[in-house]
Amino acid sequence: MATAIASETEPTDFNGISIIADGINHAIPTHKEMQTSISWLFDKGLVSKHGKKYTLTPEGKSEYKNATETTNTLLKIWGNLEEKLKTYA
Repeated sequence: MATAIASETEPTDFNGISIIADGINHAIPTHKEMQTSISWLFDKGLVSKHGKKYTLTPEGKSEYKNATETTNTLLKIWGNLEEKLKTYA
């Protein structure tokens, strides 16, 4: 979710994602948490890397769009994404 929001207009780096994640969850992710999460999303084809910056792939954008179709509250979007990402495990 943080990657989707942070890269809405252009690819973003770890710092941009981290700032958004802190705003959503009120906790700054560690570097290891960021690496693990981004790597997982990359492996699932949901995030692409552009140098040291990241953005959603078309599939990632589609999943994010689907998660936002029925709500505009961050916690509900987060819940929708969490449920969908379980299917990628």
